[in-house]
Amino acid sequence: WNSTLEAVCAGVPLVAWPLYAEQRFNKILLVEEIKIALPIDESEGRFVSSDEIERQVKQIITSEDGEVVRKRVLELSVEAKAALDEGGTSKMALSMLMESWKR
Repeated sequence: WNSTLEAVCAGVPLVAWPLYAEQRFNKILLVEEIKIALPIDESEGRFVSSDEIERQVKQIITSEDGEVVRKRVLELSVEAKAALDEGGTSKMALSMLMESWKR
């Protein structure tokens, strides 16, 4: 998730290419739910061709689906920056956690 959070904060759309563990579930979240990524299609045996990577990167840059993803990630980037600002939800949550540890 760290790479995903960094991409969102920077406003960078993603291609979802899960390799193992929970990444398959993360792919569903990023592509279908949050809508900040386009999926990489795997062939038999979970292999991904260089042509597929090229196709999806071009999709992000030029297609309507890519436009939706680019707009969505920029919207979330603004929200992420607000959360990190002084008085934002992230700073407040961290402050509350630190206060609870002091008690």
